Amino acid sequence: MSNIKQTIIAAAVAVTFTTTAQADGLSDSLPLGKSLAAGHELPLPLGVSANVFFLEQDMEAQSIVIDASSISDQMLMGLMQMQGVSPELIPGAVEQLSSKLPSLPASAAKLESRATSTTAKIDAWLLPFLNVYGVAGFVDGETTASGFSVAAPELAGLLPNSFTLAYSGPVYGGGVTLAAGYNQFFASVDANYTESDLDIGDSAIEAFVISPRVGITGELGGLNGSLYVGAMYQDIDEQQNGIVGFPILGQEVSVGYDVISEAEEKWNYLVGANLKAGESWNYGIEVGFSERTHVMATLNYRF
Repeated sequence: MSNIKQTIIAAAVAVTFTTTAQADGLSDSLPLGKSLAAGHELPLPLGVSANVFFLEQDMEAQSIVIDASSISDQMLMGLMQMQGVSPELIPGAVEQLSSKLPSLPASAAKLESRATSTTAKIDAWLLPFLNVYGVAGFVDGETTASGFSVAAPELAGLLPNSFTLAYSGPVYGGGVTLAAGYNQFFASVDANYTESDLDIGDSAIEAFVISPRVGITGELGGLNGSLYVGAMYQDIDEQQNGIVGFPILGQEVSVGYDVISEAEEKWNYLVGANLKAGESWNYGIEVGFSERTHVMATLNYRF
């Protein structure tokens, strides 16, 4: 992710927390430039939200390297004997194979990622059309590699065909939203950047997300709310490294890994709805579909 993205988001977070820290005075003065709204009803300027976001998508591996140096020479000899090769008849065969183990390139036919993030969000409408916010929370997920193989045919029968990496850790970031409306119609574009520090090795996830939406507000059965459609662009970079247990010849062997991947599909479509429960409370649900799926539920309090 570029430094420009991080600088913009850091500025948005700083402004958000500065404004919310002075909420008593700013609730009456924000947003600035109310005349720009041309008489349209504006939401209350400050907000606190609880969000749950579930995401499922395929990833594209940029690099997979494993450290299988914990596989003993005895295991290698057993594998060679299973393949009908007598190590004693090939001088240095075990040593040659063992030398490949510390940094062994690998590949996976498919990488599937599932993650659930639970976050708190603080936001402020600085202008009638500009909202800035900061988020912080926790992410929990897993990545499954299937069709796994290594660049050493001799080890084909020794390593598993698939494995799953589970992870969790804090997530934090910020973003900005631009919005406009005409009569009961509205449009918005949201951009945010988040980072996650995972609990496995030096693993991290960086995500830059842009979401354009268009919709309509109205009343149905005495309930006020809105319906919208849109799309979501995600530029996600994952780097996961750590140790996983592989069952090898009936034993659990610790194998190191370093996996760098990015989202296979950048875009998906989405539909959503928001329901207003009084002046301050809002409830939202959003579903994304196509090659990537997501579900987001939001509870928001404005003041």
